[in-house]
Amino acid sequence: MADATNALMRGDTRRRLQDRLARLSVTGGGLVVLFALLLIFFYLAYVVLPLFKSPDVAVAKQLTMNFPQPAAQLGLDDNNQLGFRYSSGGTLAVFSLNDGKTVLRQSLAENPSSFAAQHGYAGISAYGLNDGRVSFQRLRFINSYKNGETSITPTVEPLDTIELGGQPLPVTALTFAEQTSGMTVAGIVGDKLQVVSTDAQGISRWHNALPVTEGTQVLMTPDGRKLYVMSGDVIKVYSLSSKGVFLRESVNVDVVTGFKPVAMTLLAGGHSLMVRLENGHIGQWFDVVKSGSRTLTMVREFDTMPGQAVVEPHRNVFANLSTLGVLSLWHAPSESRERFDFPDLSKDVDMLAFSPRANRLLVEQGNTLTLLDVDNPHPDVSVRSLWSKIWYEGYSEPDYVWQSTSGSDSFEGKLSAMPVVFGTIKVAAYALIFAIPLAVGGAIYTAYFMPAGMRRVVKPTIEIMEALPTVILGFLAGLWLAPIVETHLPAMFLIFVSMPLSFMLTAVVWVFLPRALRKKLPPGGHLYVVIPLILLLGYVSFALGPWVERVFMRGDSRVFVTDVLGVNFDQRNAIVVGLAMGFAVIPTIFTIAEDAIFSVPSHLTNGSLALGATHWQTLTRVVLLTASPGIFSAVMMGLGRAVGETMIVLMATGNTPLMEWNPFEGLRTLSANIAVEMPESEVGSSHYRVLFLTAFILFSFTFLFNTVAEFVRQRLRDKYRAL
Repeated sequence: MADATNALMRGDTRRRLQDRLARLSVTGGGLVVLFALLLIFFYLAYVVLPLFKSPDVAVAKQLTMNFPQPAAQLGLDDNNQLGFRYSSGGTLAVFSLNDGKTVLRQSLAENPSSFAAQHGYAGISAYGLNDGRVSFQRLRFINSYKNGETSITPTVEPLDTIELGGQPLPVTALTFAEQTSGMTVAGIVGDKLQVVSTDAQGISRWHNALPVTEGTQVLMTPDGRKLYVMSGDVIKVYSLSSKGVFLRESVNVDVVTGFKPVAMTLLAGGHSLMVRLENGHIGQWFDVVKSGSRTLTMVREFDTMPGQAVVEPHRNVFANLSTLGVLSLWHAPSESRERFDFPDLSKDVDMLAFSPRANRLLVEQGNTLTLLDVDNPHPDVSVRSLWSKIWYEGYSEPDYVWQSTSGSDSFEGKLSAMPVVFGTIKVAAYALIFAIPLAVGGAIYTAYFMPAGMRRVVKPTIEIMEALPTVILGFLAGLWLAPIVETHLPAMFLIFVSMPLSFMLTAVVWVFLPRALRKKLPPGGHLYVVIPLILLLGYVSFALGPWVERVFMRGDSRVFVTDVLGVNFDQRNAIVVGLAMGFAVIPTIFTIAEDAIFSVPSHLTNGSLALGATHWQTLTRVVLLTASPGIFSAVMMGLGRAVGETMIVLMATGNTPLMEWNPFEGLRTLSANIAVEMPESEVGSSHYRVLFLTAFILFSFTFLFNTVAEFVRQRLRDKYRAL
């Protein structure tokens, strides 16, 4: 018979062609899916890999100049076409970076005694004069377009002159800060540190004089709120306000580090003080809250070699060029470093300057200027910054932080992937804790115990729940469920505790009911007991909730949770998103698990029952073991759905990237983070590429879960195939 069938198939050319086409279409479809996955993988990798590219620094050109006086400041314009140089003798020179020709040379002060600039690029600068006055000027680069060509014209605008102390003595040290409401200037005149605040019209608002010693250095933050005064081993921190100058604290650097301080400068934004020590190392200091007050604290020390250092204008990056010609680029928060050897820059380096875009570095050695091209687009992203705790400015301790935007221009992104990965795991865990017992339990009952007529109604009803848009579930969870959970917290607790206990008690009572009474009920009649019981328990829980809140929670459950238990409480929290996500995941798990249980061959169950096993024994020892591959696949599909869900967690949580298992706090997941921040990110920026990295992590998660699920499913199928 078999030979005849094979002979017929061999002779049927049409059937053979159809079989071949079907085989080719299935194989081709699989290859297309595989190709699509590989394409997604390689595209994500293509966008992410530049994050981990090592920086590069190369010599662009060298210029020979004639500088009769030492430099006070070096700088470049925004287009890297012109360079400028303030001399200690009061002269400004602007020159071309292409051929070294002088574009502008202007005398700004006669034999000045000091110099200060607000930024490391073009803007306001000041010369301290020998008669106790400070003269200000502003350097601008004006771009103009004519006949298709761009020209850059440097202009110098003289500003007001401010008197410090009224004594005709040289200003030996100088610092200042420009604000919208005026200007604050601090300078050493004689043996006094004179601090003057003026309004927008240049009229003095207040004036203070502080005693100082010879060799004192002064430095003011760009916002004009803090003044650092370094004298000997001690750095004094003064607070500046509308009422004057107040000493906040004094820090002995030698006691903290074991070395004397030599110089100090500020990182971008002015939140961190960089102190050069006598051994060449540089320490980063910023305010840390201790015992309710801010204290200047050294948070890290960089093992730099003696030499010249310069900070970038807009990022927490600084460069150190040692006397051995070793240039090191540091990203301060992550402590990442890259080293470059330039033997020609090993001696007589006078000054360094970054361009405003930090893509060029200008080095002065006597009458020689060396221009370096710097390729360092993503210094703020490294393996350590993504996966380790970082001590950021303003934080009391190292932490995992995701904060990509801020209202401050000096802000630098904090892009740790840990909070969003943790949030993804947290939301999946809470959703599955709620969904797995209900979905798998419902699948077992529907496939094994429920009468066929009722199953034909219940199963499609649950499956159609999967068609409900998740945006609707997120909307209901955020605007309807979250307020209910917040205002009826005791009732929710009573429901979660009372329902399992009541079901167990009802099952015990059901077993001991007379058999004659139970037979009077129609098939599945116990549902007529369970459903009213659920409704009754819900009503009783909400009725008893206010009494429980009044007696055991001092009348306010939210205040009790936050003040007595010491647990933070957000309205949109993990409980809310767990319930909403569980409701979305239940149909997926239920459908696959129910099909797996219902598909167990009937001869297995009938044989078990015929051998004297009870229905429960048959279920636990035969049916569930045989259906375990399908049940496991159902759970893993539910996990994949929970990990990749976007709209529910976007609308039902506070989208706060926290790393707490506290069920009353919010979270942020990988998918929601991408949906929220991708439209706002700049293409090609660190933020943009890190978002693609989180997408790559999410893709890897789902791929890993599906691979593990398939592997375990095959193992379980092979193990229980003999049944």
